[in-house]
Amino acid sequence: MSKVQAQNKDVIRAHFAALNAGDADAFADTHDPQGRNHAAAPFDLSEWPASGRPFGPAEARETLVWLRTGSPDLNAEIEELLAEDDQVVAWVRMTGAMTGPRGPVAGSGRSVDFRHAQRFRLRNGRIVEHWAVRDDLRAMIQAGALTPPERPTG
Repeated sequence: MSKVQAQNKDVIRAHFAALNAGDADAFADTHDPQGRNHAAAPFDLSEWPASGRPFGPAEARETLVWLRTGSPDLNAEIEELLAEDDQVVAWVRMTGAMTGPRGPVAGSGRSVDFRHAQRFRLRNGRIVEHWAVRDDLRAMIQAGALTPPERPTG
């Protein structure tokens, strides 16, 4: 692994450590002012441009506040980090209780435990692009926002 790849992995570790601590300044500091996000929030069905949406320090700060408002005890455990060229992929286990609202979903107080695969592209020690594949369905069912259909018997 190159020195830059190791440094990029450290940035992603700092990113998730700041999320866990609820430290909006440290979280924002991991993002480049020209950053772009390619991962819509749960229930966001709006059109997203192919180039993504702005995700610099200000947007990162807003995202952390939004996440922690819904789940003040939110914890992201990095289970795996893979680095190649200027990108890092994180396999993350997310846990916490949804005690407050998260978008259109009211707080239920119920605990959630689900996983994300997040991909980051970095430049000069900052995140410039972010993608995510999240198990939002599992999280919403666990939080009580959705009820799965009954399985047929017989």
